[in-house]
Amino acid sequence: MNDIKAASFIAYKSITRSKKSTTALIVFILFLSFTNMMFISGILNGFAEMVPQMFIDEVSSHITIGPQQKPVVKPFIVNQTLLQSQIGTIPGVVATGRRYNLAGSVAYDKDKTGQYKSLSAGIGGIDPVEFTKVLPAFYEYTRYGQFLSPDDTDQIILSTALAGGYGDRAPDDLGGVQIGDKVRITYFNGMVRTYTVKGIWHDNMNVLMSFITVREAESVLGVSDNASQIFVKVDPSQNSLAGYLDKIKLLAPELKLQTYKEALGSFASLVGAMGLIASIVGTVSVLVAAVTLFILIYVNASTRRRQIGILRAIGVKQKIIVYSYMLQALFYTFIGLLFGSLVAFGVLYPLFLKYPLDVDVGKISLIFTPLGIFAAFASFLVAGILSGYIPSKIVAKQDIVKAIWY
Repeated sequence: MNDIKAASFIAYKSITRSKKSTTALIVFILFLSFTNMMFISGILNGFAEMVPQMFIDEVSSHITIGPQQKPVVKPFIVNQTLLQSQIGTIPGVVATGRRYNLAGSVAYDKDKTGQYKSLSAGIGGIDPVEFTKVLPAFYEYTRYGQFLSPDDTDQIILSTALAGGYGDRAPDDLGGVQIGDKVRITYFNGMVRTYTVKGIWHDNMNVLMSFITVREAESVLGVSDNASQIFVKVDPSQNSLAGYLDKIKLLAPELKLQTYKEALGSFASLVGAMGLIASIVGTVSVLVAAVTLFILIYVNASTRRRQIGILRAIGVKQKIIVYSYMLQALFYTFIGLLFGSLVAFGVLYPLFLKYPLDVDVGKISLIFTPLGIFAAFASFLVAGILSGYIPSKIVAKQDIVKAIWY
């Protein structure tokens, strides 16, 4: 305990007598390194969380059920009403919703001259009420006009990429469809129908897609109570995805099941790469801070060899001198972390929470995990201790006489 007190006294005197500009430089570099580490890792964590959430809200919900594939391929899920009601009784299932997948060409006469521009596009038949629960992004992103109603049979909604004129970067579009305009669809079975554009949704994925109601889709297909897909939204806190899959398989063992993680496909490797990049950036930030602190402590200790030699000569233990420089390094590190935390958690985090970074595929906020925050603080503190210990150990173990006559 006396050694720690003596080391603390020496460290205090060294800090108070050191140049203010040197102290400010050390703290500033540590502050920048920590802030950079937290910002980059927060952005990458935000991206890594945004991509799966985008798939859940726009592409596949948590679980997608498809038609039977073996032993005979079937085009639709039959008796879907009964299946949805059975799945809805599974604890943790939040909502279910069906969709028909059709294909065809969408034609638009922009100038009303009889000259139509036609594009192949996906056409989904949905129950608007169910759909807003399992894939809410389509309703939330319908920023022009209105979303479909269950009884709409002569109306349609388009993606901005298909409609054109809304800033999306699709290879081709219809040239600028407006709310209330008419579009003509030629379905894959040869049926031709004309619809009024009721709404246009902002499409993050830039796909040529449109939606009609289930009622209209069944009229085109000549079927009833079927579905191309059933989407299942669940509460992940109540059960694992594998647990939900097992329960659904008991109800419909012949149907094809897919989780959003499987739907991610190549995006899954991209999400994994974000974690690797965050680790690399964090390591570099810690190394920069550690090397800077090491050099400054070493230079400081080297220029004070005579004082260290005198302290050794009057009986001050070598380990006390080493402890004093370790305490100095910890002081600088703590102050740098304090300022870095104020900026990262007090400024950047609430700023990005209110104004997330808007990219083509969604919005990115800063996300900090408790484990990530602990690892950041721990790595900087360990780096600070080592940056004080190693250079002071090198200088403090020199010969006393040589140090005094240095």
